[in-house]
Amino acid sequence: MSGTSTLISEARISRGSQKVIASAVGLLCFFIIATAIPSGVLLISGGLVAVIAVLTVAVLRISVTIEATEQSLTVRCRPFYSKTIPLEDVVDASPAPSSSMTEGFGVRYLGRRTWGLLVGGPAIVLETPQRTWLISTPDPESTAASVLAHAGKLRDR
Repeated sequence: MSGTSTLISEARISRGSQKVIASAVGLLCFFIIATAIPSGVLLISGGLVAVIAVLTVAVLRISVTIEATEQSLTVRCRPFYSKTIPLEDVVDASPAPSSSMTEGFGVRYLGRRTWGLLVGGPAIVLETPQRTWLISTPDPESTAASVLAHAGKLRDR
């Protein structure tokens, strides 16, 4: 059954971070509308506020998942990004230092062939020959062990 996938991990932006982001964006939108009223550009500013609100909702709903099949891992930063990694390419997986709002959320290029799929908080480092991934997960030890176990199953065949 190569079509069966197993969810290894799912992480979301914490409530505290969501509140900080929503508050900052809310203040920005209020400022945009407040300055638009006397300027006479309320319609344009209202459109800008609507676009900002839609993008903010998309960011606040980001989730980072790792799924395994018999042959591969799929790492996702929903709704923006998905990458399939053959299990044979997994070199290592281990817990990583937690990320925060400073590193940002979503798909991030972190330098030196390293990409992040981040929502803040605990993470794992997943190494392949082509790149290194920093992936948010609520339980780094368990997630890293599960990734290695799946990769080991393929190697043992």
